[in-house]
Amino acid sequence: MFDGLRNNRALRRITDTWFWEDLYDAVSDLVRSRSVWVFVGNAGTFACALAALVYFWSRPLSFAGCAVVQLVCLLCQAVALIPVVWPAPAATPRDVAGLSDLHQGMTVATVCGSWIFGVLPGAGLLTFLDVDPDGPRWAAVFLSGTALMMACVAGLITATAVSGTVVARRRAAAGPPGGSDWGDSADADSGGSDGD
Repeated sequence: MFDGLRNNRALRRITDTWFWEDLYDAVSDLVRSRSVWVFVGNAGTFACALAALVYFWSRPLSFAGCAVVQLVCLLCQAVALIPVVWPAPAATPRDVAGLSDLHQGMTVATVCGSWIFGVLPGAGLLTFLDVDPDGPRWAAVFLSGTALMMACVAGLITATAVSGTVVARRRAAAGPPGGSDWGDSADADSGGSDGD
C-alpha cells in the first residue's frame, strides 16, 4: 500500500518544494492583482443578498433592516469598483478599460444570474407551493433580489461614468500628443492586464 503511495506521481508532486513555491507565487499574484477586487465585491454582494434572504425568511421586514441590506450590498459593489476608480499607478488606458469591462461583465453576470437562477425560480416555487403572498417569505425573496439588483445597477452606472474620466486622465498623463499613446504601445501588452 505504501509503495503505491510512494510511487504515485500526483502525491509526489505535492511534496516537492517547487510545487508549493509555484502555488504561493500564483496565489500572491492573484491576491495582489486589482482584478480580484471585482470578484470579491460581486461575491460579497451576492452573499449579502443571500444572507438577507435567509435572515428575513421567517421574520417580518423592517425599514431599518431593508436599509442595512441595501447599504451593505452597495458597500460590496464599492469594493468591486476599486480597480476601476483607483487603478494601479502604472496602469495604462487599456488596463483601465479592461478592468471596466471585467467589472461590467462580472456585475451583469451577478445580477442576471441571481434573478434567472434564484429570484424567478424562487418566486415560481413559492407560487406553486401556494405560500401566502403577504407572508415574510415573499418579502424576503423580493428584498434580497431588489437589493442585489439596485446595488449592481448603481455599480454599473458609477463604473461607466468614472472609467471614461480615468481613461482620459491616464491618456493626458501619458505624454504630449505627438508621443506614443499608452493605449497602443507595446508597454501596455508587457505591463500586465491590470496594471500591476
